[in-house]
Amino acid sequence: MSIFTQLQVILEDPYIKAKEEKDKGKKVIGITPMHFPEELIHASGALPVILQESNEPITTGWAHIFPNFCAFTRSNVDWAVKGKLDFLDAIVISDICLQTRMAFGVMSRRMAIPFIYMWWPLEYDMRRWHSPMLHRMKRCQQAVQEVVGRTIEEKDIQRSIELYNHNRQLLREIYKLRYEKPGVLKTRHMLMLVMSSMIMPKEEHNDLLHSLIPQLKQAPARDGIRIFLSGHLCHGVKPDILDLIEDMGAVVVGDDLYIGYRYFAAQPPTNVPPLEALLWRYFDPGVPCPSRCGPEGDWAEHIIGAVKESRAQGVISLIPKFCEAHMFYYPYLADRLTKANIPYIFFETEHEMVSLEGFRTRVQALIETIKGGKGWK
Repeated sequence: MSIFTQLQVILEDPYIKAKEEKDKGKKVIGITPMHFPEELIHASGALPVILQESNEPITTGWAHIFPNFCAFTRSNVDWAVKGKLDFLDAIVISDICLQTRMAFGVMSRRMAIPFIYMWWPLEYDMRRWHSPMLHRMKRCQQAVQEVVGRTIEEKDIQRSIELYNHNRQLLREIYKLRYEKPGVLKTRHMLMLVMSSMIMPKEEHNDLLHSLIPQLKQAPARDGIRIFLSGHLCHGVKPDILDLIEDMGAVVVGDDLYIGYRYFAAQPPTNVPPLEALLWRYFDPGVPCPSRCGPEGDWAEHIIGAVKESRAQGVISLIPKFCEAHMFYYPYLADRLTKANIPYIFFETEHEMVSLEGFRTRVQALIETIKGGKGWK
């Protein structure tokens, strides 16, 4: 059985590995995407699981949340009220946006488990926020300790940081191969690799990556229009969308997706106390977030730089419907890409998507524009 055949099972049932660990007697703690350090959960002896958007249609959840909330929040509320997240021992709500706060407020009233809330500042300024955020991190550490029933030692956090940093280094090595050898890895498969890293034991995932990298180095490259994917800050892109892009003759050579490069772009330093190191990763995330600000927070500048580094010929911006942070930022991003002479298209994705024909037409138009010689080279 190939690695990606194994991972297809996880793509279809994201929590299958977590449930296996639960059956072995291990605590399992869910985490909302983006900001909270998984290392703190791992150091406690529990399995950290980043919550995912389900593949199922939303049904019962419609009675508990506004229909103009994003797919990630609606999907998780739906699973919570159906009891499909009852295997979790706790959930950490890492402050992302208003929709997340409200959705997980609903979930906390429907689930008989602890909910741990972690607020983050909106600016990347470690000097200003160092003391209050270190205090908040210690409060979260105490709350996790109460869930698992043991003390989290500093040496435990340090070991977890080293383990997780190794995983990030392996993922970055694979990511680099994508623009050095375009087409060596289907984008669907990159999604599988990153998603599985979020929801299975890191020790097991590191072994998987070690076995995969030599295979990828021997695999042939494929010609095509080089595309950079941007967007989807909290949850994965539907594999059918990724397959369509490549079926149209493109090869994805880079991205800033959350279930993609954004997840492993930065890592905590190892030369400072462990809790402080976890904070540093938030304040220096590697890829700017449009809901945060600061001197290093220009997302458009990052995308333009990444396009040039990967030698991409165009950008496809994928925006989940009702993602306010992304939608507010998009006009500025579009303006910057236009001024940089980088061809791009924007496409709004949705949990209930039934047809991709409109997207196919727009991808085809982008590819024809690039073939016509327009845009950055």
